[in-house]
Amino acid sequence: MLKKQTIDASFNTAIVKNKKIAIVKADYYFELNSNLEKACKKTLLQNGISTENIKTFRAPGSWELPLIAQAVAKSGKFDAIVTFGIIVKGDTYHFDMIANECARALMQLSLDYSIPVAIEVLAVNNLKQAQERASRDDKNKGIEGAMAVLKALQILDEIQTH
Repeated sequence: MLKKQTIDASFNTAIVKNKKIAIVKADYYFELNSNLEKACKKTLLQNGISTENIKTFRAPGSWELPLIAQAVAKSGKFDAIVTFGIIVKGDTYHFDMIANECARALMQLSLDYSIPVAIEVLAVNNLKQAQERASRDDKNKGIEGAMAVLKALQILDEIQTH
């Protein structure tokens, strides 16, 4: 069962208000990824990130997300990255290869560049599951991706200031 996304009352928006956030989304399943992006942007805006500090970059598919995200990280212009993709399980091993390698590469990117990278690449068994997670309600995983990078930025700030 999908859980309702909630805003953490202890979150300090003042710490992240000047941070720059990149969204990297796959064009494959464009409408669903756009729904994730919209929910993410709305959440970022509600938590003090200005419109001019949010930039979206598009990748052809989930396989290309790590490469585009790496270019974003390498630019040094962004404080965090949120990634969106949809990978629907089929009858072949292709699903596992794409989902596993995409997640592995994005995690490594976060570690290599010491920036939060939210991985909201939905590896699902069927399209219905993706639609539920990219819905236009409070269960949208774009909310979770936004909050994950904001909370990580806050924690990293706390580590640096203590």
